Amino acid sequence: MPQTTHADSPATDTLARMPFGTAVADVMATIARDGGVVLTGAVTREQVAAINAELDLVMGTADGRFGMTEDNYLAKFMGAHTKRLQHCIKYSRTYREAFVANDTLAEYVAALVDGGIGRQSLFSSHAIEIHPGEQCQELHRDGRGFLARLGIDRPGGAEILVNTLLALTDITEDMGATRVIPGSHRWEDYTAPGSQEQTVPALLDAGDILMLNGRVLHGGGANVTANRARRLIATSWVMNFIVPEEAWPFALSIDEVRDYPPRLQAFLGFHSFSYRGEHPGFLWRVDNRPLEKVLGLTGRDTTGQG
Repeated sequence: MPQTTHADSPATDTLARMPFGTAVADVMATIARDGGVVLTGAVTREQVAAINAELDLVMGTADGRFGMTEDNYLAKFMGAHTKRLQHCIKYSRTYREAFVANDTLAEYVAALVDGGIGRQSLFSSHAIEIHPGEQCQELHRDGRGFLARLGIDRPGGAEILVNTLLALTDITEDMGATRVIPGSHRWEDYTAPGSQEQTVPALLDAGDILMLNGRVLHGGGANVTANRARRLIATSWVMNFIVPEEAWPFALSIDEVRDYPPRLQAFLGFHSFSYRGEHPGFLWRVDNRPLEKVLGLTGRDTTGQG
């Protein structure tokens, strides 16, 4: 497919939809073409209800803009009428076990972000709840900062980050569905901001996910309804040498993490890791011992090592 520029129309009028569980190669081909894809039925309606019930216990105390009161760029980016809750993996057992630890999801993530199945780092796990009156978020590329600093903010090359948006409500355009410019990851100029007129909405049923690479332009939409809030969880992964957005070893106690599936322990930085497949991992060790051994996390390995 030829390169596009920021002046072109989006590559497609709507994002492709396919069932969660579709072959990895087919999902990756779609993301390579459009920058994102809707995967339907990633979790069941019953699981969605359980996740919402677990988050409701703490969501009421969440800040709209991570507690920021100054009228600055970051506060505007977070949204004056948007609630955000970090560390959702801590608050919802259903979410972390049914979704984040899912084998199929791990295969999709590993196909985009190098390192092997289960060897990426969890970058963020936070709920985003857009309330009526919210405006469109500024369009952005999730991985742009990393890509620019590594000198690879151009089409092609290694993916640094992958993001998934798990719908916890049915999400319509007027509720603030995420806006995406399909094909914008293939633009020659990554400094081009794009425009809302170039976007298409990612319409989701509860339990669907929008999976995006770290290069495609997107942003939360405007909620123009009278009384309906749009809730989802943004779960993203990065190459495991990149510092995550959320400081997991300080947000989670070791006693909490002991009960997590081993794959989640690894995603959260409580296991050593390697790039070449050594077992145990060579990096992120203590006194030349694998971190999981030091911490007494000796559960079944699920990081692709056997």
